[in-house]
Amino acid sequence: MKILRIVGIILAGLCLSGLVQAEYTIKFSHVVSPHTPKGQAAQFFADTVNERLAGRVKVEVFPNSQLYNDNKVMEAMRLSKGKTGLIAAPSLSKFVKFSRQLQIFDLPFLFDGIKDVHKLVDSPLAQSITAPLERKGLKALGFWDNGMKVFSIKGPQPLRNAPADFKGKKFRIQSSNIHAAMIKTLGGTPQKLPFKEVYTALGQGVVDGQENAWSNIYSKKFFEAQDWISVSNHSYLGYLLVVSADFWRKLPADIRSELEVITKETMLKARQYAAEADRADREKIAQAGQAKIVELTAEERASWRRATQKVEAEFARQIGKPLLNQIHQLLGH
Repeated sequence: MKILRIVGIILAGLCLSGLVQAEYTIKFSHVVSPHTPKGQAAQFFADTVNERLAGRVKVEVFPNSQLYNDNKVMEAMRLSKGKTGLIAAPSLSKFVKFSRQLQIFDLPFLFDGIKDVHKLVDSPLAQSITAPLERKGLKALGFWDNGMKVFSIKGPQPLRNAPADFKGKKFRIQSSNIHAAMIKTLGGTPQKLPFKEVYTALGQGVVDGQENAWSNIYSKKFFEAQDWISVSNHSYLGYLLVVSADFWRKLPADIRSELEVITKETMLKARQYAAEADRADREKIAQAGQAKIVELTAEERASWRRATQKVEAEFARQIGKPLLNQIHQLLGH
């Protein structure tokens, strides 16, 4: 028995050191720096899995698009076979082609703040929003925060009044029809551009402004090419953690159960990292003194909300009116 215990200790040590091949491998692909909230959450997930499921599951993290970008990773995920799976946390706007219900996160002024977002994603409604993904070969495991979006602009005055301050201005948006409709109703011109092209586009005047969470504005130095940042908190920028549905179904039940526990723990960590970055990066931008931060009054924000009300009505049929009604009821609107 003593010999068996010694052998067990040695094997456990070998598993932790990575010298023994794990039964299953998960490759975590993401497009940002390891130091961003998403990068930190991905590493937390990997470290926790590698510790608790040592010898059975090994997670490897590939940041900065080293493996795939967000568009290619989902296709690769759906085609993956065997005991090596892919996991990723692309921006929510990337999933609209698989589930139109996910467009709710793009709607302007649906959420009064991050607590409203958490109230929704922690409710049973979240399952009905992500369920269509499984028909496309993707299994949703949880929502990760980045933060609430704010607007920035280059020019002699900040964005305060809609549509007057937006008129004649071009704004970079994600690949979202709702974002495009929102910019138009605010009085501006939307322009869809890949995230990696935003800094150059701002610097060269291809676009006048953009909308993003504080961590992205700071980490990608967008504030260096902008004069004003209006704290609009008009919509949510988040990610959806997904894995191949086929790979997930074929995992042993005990492994799948432990991974479910870990993904919930990671979601809470992702919220913590995002909240910390939100506060810290806003302060760093303020201290840099290149883009002036402007707080909107309650009246100004209300005018933006009124200006964009018709966007929800325009997309209500695509998202589903019953679902929208349930969300409004949940959020107390």
